[in-house]
Amino acid sequence: MIEQDLPDSNSRRAIVEDLDSCLLVEAGAGSGKTHSLVERMVALIKENKCCVDGIAAVTFTRKAAAELKGRFQLALEKSLTGETSPAIKERLDRALHNLDRCFLGTIHSFCAALLRERPVEAGLEPDFVEIGEIEDTLLREGAWDEYLTMIQAEDPQKLADLLKIDIKAQDLKEFYRVLSDYPEVEVDSNDSPAPDLKAAREELDKLLGLAETLLPGMVPVKGWDNLQSLLLRALRWRRVFGLDDDIALLRLLAILDKKGAVTQNRWSSGDDAKAALAAFDQFRDEHIVPSLKAWREHRHRRLVDFVLPALELYRKRRTERSRLNFQDLLMSVAALLKSNPEVRGYFQERYTHLLVDEFQDT
Repeated sequence: MIEQDLPDSNSRRAIVEDLDSCLLVEAGAGSGKTHSLVERMVALIKENKCCVDGIAAVTFTRKAAAELKGRFQLALEKSLTGETSPAIKERLDRALHNLDRCFLGTIHSFCAALLRERPVEAGLEPDFVEIGEIEDTLLREGAWDEYLTMIQAEDPQKLADLLKIDIKAQDLKEFYRVLSDYPEVEVDSNDSPAPDLKAAREELDKLLGLAETLLPGMVPVKGWDNLQSLLLRALRWRRVFGLDDDIALLRLLAILDKKGAVTQNRWSSGDDAKAALAAFDQFRDEHIVPSLKAWREHRHRRLVDFVLPALELYRKRRTERSRLNFQDLLMSVAALLKSNPEVRGYFQERYTHLLVDEFQDT
């Protein structure tokens, strides 16, 4: 049987032969990316490009890290068994004996290792503790509850200001959680004016007047269709609340922010159905969508201003306890390496070769 090279055989060879270049390997699941990564690690040792303690192999999970370590050890042993060059055998043997000095772990454990080597420069206590998701969640929720209690006691006007934009403090807990999960994202705090609802109010009143003339007088045999249900709800809303109050109007616009599908045989005529749908779609495009967009932009700055002190309290409580969550580990290392050339140079010499498995996740 004649062996044929794989279509990507040149790329596979480059992984183990082009050891002086930075490579990004993109391939599907099960194609051998991790196998190739291990082969490259062994090749780095064999070709004397680095010692084993100069390698940092970063994976996505602890399980994957343990598996990678086992595969790397087996690959070193296999290569050593078949090697004939005394110099290469000595390198492989030394790598096996010093395998524990090679970093093999998750991105978070790698960051923790860097910080433990240079905690003072990172502005951390040397005995800082890495916390898992459960403890971090408890700290985060505790800080949120503490913040709300403090606001209620010391600055209740902040809660009243939220109600003016139709928000309760309890509604912001998920916003607080999302911001805490992505500390690297700069939050937009631009101020936007409240929407002018005069035109929307007038056009909605016209739409509902049209609806009163087009809606059937009796419930269709198969019930109201989507558009009919929306228009009937809006008519009831107008009767109960009127259209003068901005907050009530905006609530109604949010309810109507849907596609109003029609079933023509549930209307008095097909023309009535088409006319109602055309009027509703025009109102939605010209008034509902832009009004709600402007309303959300107007509220955003106020929501950010309310939540940011809670995030600061959450950070403060972690700092007091010398606790670092996963985001702290990443952000602290990024800041340390960016701001301190001496530390950056030290780690560039300490880890000469960085290999990342599952790069898209890490």
